[in-house]
Amino acid sequence: MVSTIVSAVRRQAARFRFAWLLLAGLVALAPLAEVAAEPRKTSHAAVELIAEQASLPADGGTVTVGFYLEPDPGWHVYWVNPGDAGQAPKLKWSLPDGFEAGPFRFPAPKLLPFGDLNTYGYHGAVLLLAEIAVPPGLENGRRYELPAAASWVVCDDELCVPERAQVAITLPAGDGAADRDHAAAFAEARAALPKAVDWPARFEVADGRVHIEIAADGVSDADGVYLFVESRRFVDYGEQTLSFNRGGLGFSMAASRRLTDALTSTPAVLRYTDDAGVERSVGLTVARAGELLHESSGSLSNTSPSNTLSDDSPGVAAADSGGSFSLFSPQSPFAAILAAFLGGVILNLMPCVFPILSMKALSLVKLSQADQRVARDSGIVYTIGILVAFAAIAVALLAIRAGGTAVGWGFQMQNPVVNVGLALLMVAIGLNLFGVFEIGARIVGVGQSLTQGGERRSAFFTGLLAVVVATPCTAPFMAPALGWSLTQPAPVAMAAMLSLGLGLAAPYLLVSLIPSFGRLMPKPGPWMSNLRQVLAFPMLATALWLFWVVGKQWGVGSMTVALLAGLCLAAALWAYGKGALASRRVGWYATAAIAGIACVAAVVEVGDHRTTPQAADSTVVGKLGGLELERFSPQRVQGYVDAGQPVFVYFTADWCVSCKVNERVALATEEVAQAFEQRGIKVVEADWTAEDPVITEWLHRYDRIGVPLYLYFPKGSTLDTAAILPQILLPQTVIDAVERADDGVLQEA
Repeated sequence: MVSTIVSAVRRQAARFRFAWLLLAGLVALAPLAEVAAEPRKTSHAAVELIAEQASLPADGGTVTVGFYLEPDPGWHVYWVNPGDAGQAPKLKWSLPDGFEAGPFRFPAPKLLPFGDLNTYGYHGAVLLLAEIAVPPGLENGRRYELPAAASWVVCDDELCVPERAQVAITLPAGDGAADRDHAAAFAEARAALPKAVDWPARFEVADGRVHIEIAADGVSDADGVYLFVESRRFVDYGEQTLSFNRGGLGFSMAASRRLTDALTSTPAVLRYTDDAGVERSVGLTVARAGELLHESSGSLSNTSPSNTLSDDSPGVAAADSGGSFSLFSPQSPFAAILAAFLGGVILNLMPCVFPILSMKALSLVKLSQADQRVARDSGIVYTIGILVAFAAIAVALLAIRAGGTAVGWGFQMQNPVVNVGLALLMVAIGLNLFGVFEIGARIVGVGQSLTQGGERRSAFFTGLLAVVVATPCTAPFMAPALGWSLTQPAPVAMAAMLSLGLGLAAPYLLVSLIPSFGRLMPKPGPWMSNLRQVLAFPMLATALWLFWVVGKQWGVGSMTVALLAGLCLAAALWAYGKGALASRRVGWYATAAIAGIACVAAVVEVGDHRTTPQAADSTVVGKLGGLELERFSPQRVQGYVDAGQPVFVYFTADWCVSCKVNERVALATEEVAQAFEQRGIKVVEADWTAEDPVITEWLHRYDRIGVPLYLYFPKGSTLDTAAILPQILLPQTVIDAVERADDGVLQEA
């Protein structure tokens, strides 16, 4: 008996010893597993964060990290200045207190033609280096995590895909010694960096062109010479003319429309092949000159045709040859501001703004029986709300563009999280109109509401909301005016945006300021309660549309979770409304709080259920009525234009209500399909629902700030002679525009 018990104890001890040995082995192997971790794979790239040191210097110093980015075969990523299109890789760090990350150091890029666009980047793997400052006083042996949110754009010959990933590296505090496993990778990355030189380089702007002189030591008669400028607002990238002279090199490029006198210098990278056939790259700074270079030195003459790099296209002059209006073409700030105002007035007729107009119609009936001062204040405060919202949008657009990223009107709608928030806001407004709940004390009458200042608060909020719901729409005059204005100095852009807001507010402001309009309004009565509830349905319809947009962007899983968030919000507001009228409110308010927490939790989970759409190999997107749609790419459009194939290109987005109305009313009709079939017109769809820098650049090419945009290229046309159709379409509008273009009358729409 005793021997049996002893044997059992020994067997259990052996099992425990094995378990402890296994655990100790796993702990010992953990650092090795971390070192040997594979790069994270996204849809079209592999990414990883590595460090040149095996540990952090506990006494303070720096550590070099590398962001490894390898696109799939046939795909490429971009340099710090991507050129005509694209977006540079970025890291948004979440470092421990006291740590500070420096900017990326990029290898010398290569020229990557993309249809008629010239872009700068890399086809293969790239390791981007950055220095992280480490504070002193780290706890020796303690492990510190350095996490970051990475974002980049990867493109092939037809498609560009924005991608994101969470990356991190964990290092212990120690002596900061080098990591031998990564030494070769960092040495290779440093070798690929442009060699810093102090060659004198200067530029001058004259007659719409940028002239550059570089005192390039030993580069005379080199092959494959190309200058990559880092500032995005400096030159156009379509053509670069090179000349050799006794002092070095001369370049001439078309100036960017966004180039201003504020730009006094720009970093640049010069690539060339030396006499031994070795590719070299140097980094230098080009500073603004104090005199005309092409007049003072004559060095920009004797251009060598063999060294002229061109994309064989006339550049981005389309905006000057094809506007969408003739009387108010934005050739001056005044014309652009006036056109923006008219666009704002017409924006009131766009389908996006209908729900807000219905709310203001009810408000007008109330105000018709109120004191004229209250009506006047409501119109003024409503206008202020609109102007504040438009000023905020202008600041955001200018700030983002200053950072080198191209965006457009309605850019926030490309973010599914924003659309979820807007959908929930529409649900809340709809339930409020139904009378499910009231904000603050219960409103017993119109007079009480107005005298307590509720109308002012409501008017300001409604003005903000009007701008939010208006962004999925553009109106005639508005898009080209804002598209041109945002290429001008900030004061012009801000003035045009505020003028647009004033136009949007003008109808309601005039009605509130002119007393005679009040006599035309019906008298308040019980019918207003029914009308208020009827007006809730447009709000809920808007919410339903926004949930559908989320489904198109992130898939049915995310849409379902977003709908669940809407259901929880409805339950929370219903319980809140019941509690406001109940004698025992604690239970109702507790229910509202629980449902509200569930709503927040569902919103947080929306992104976790998204499905990333796979890039389709087929060129056919689908059908729109009788039209067969092809996927947009610059190469496809350029190929059709070069071949003399008539092609209709339309830029759209699922969140653009104007786009969808035009598709249903005009493009999907049998008349348009028959007209296109008779003329053999190809139809290309450019979908801007999600962020697409290539489509954004094309919109800017034609001085547009957002969608919709409709282009027709008849036989014998070029990219710069497209017929630009109006932004409000009817079947006959499309057919007439096509006929005029085919007859050689390229009229401005």
